[in-house]
Amino acid sequence: MSVHLTEEEQLEALKRWWKEYGKSVLTAIVIAVAAYMAWGAWQNQQRIKAEKASATYEKLVKLISEKPNSATAENDIALAKQLATELKSDSKSLYAQTAGLFLAKVAVDENKLDDAATELQWVLTTKPDETTAQITRLRLAKVLTAKQSYEDALAQLAQEPAAALAGDYAEARGDIYKLQGNLDKARAAYEAALTATNPQQQERFMLLQMKVDDLKLIQPVEAASAEKAQ
Repeated sequence: MSVHLTEEEQLEALKRWWKEYGKSVLTAIVIAVAAYMAWGAWQNQQRIKAEKASATYEKLVKLISEKPNSATAENDIALAKQLATELKSDSKSLYAQTAGLFLAKVAVDENKLDDAATELQWVLTTKPDETTAQITRLRLAKVLTAKQSYEDALAQLAQEPAAALAGDYAEARGDIYKLQGNLDKARAAYEAALTATNPQQQERFMLLQMKVDDLKLIQPVEAASAEKAQ
């Protein structure tokens, strides 16, 4: 007897195998092909989306970098807002986060502090990179300070930032403490800001020194007033 299967036996074995596994194989092939096509379509969609966002962002940058004349300023701002809103539709991209920061700035310029705070809080919900998050929290703290929400503003500044922003955070805390009437904390914060600031940044360094000196003048006056009241 031959140890090799005859052609007829091979055919029968193939039929039995196909009957048992054929449908599963076909299903697996269909799923694999569908997944591959879906992945390709998704990648293409993401590429198109990214290219569109990039083009929109370039338009926005060009628009806000140019100095509009009085006749076109209002229209330019309206168009810039529209472009920024379009970018925000992709809430996970850096373009969207930058658009949110821009809309917050426009809102501040228009004295719409509630709108500015909303935009900055939205940026934070998109989980930006740490540098962007720290800048956003600083701006939000300043908006909240303008709204006289001092404790909320201090909460935004609770975490120590990167060294590049340490002076800005300390100055912002100093401004809040001064408005709250806590002059000792304000002076300490301004001095910390001075320490974190490069003296070669002359204008900023002088401004911080003036804030420290002003507090030194305020406190003796307050002390004298308290003595008279007694």
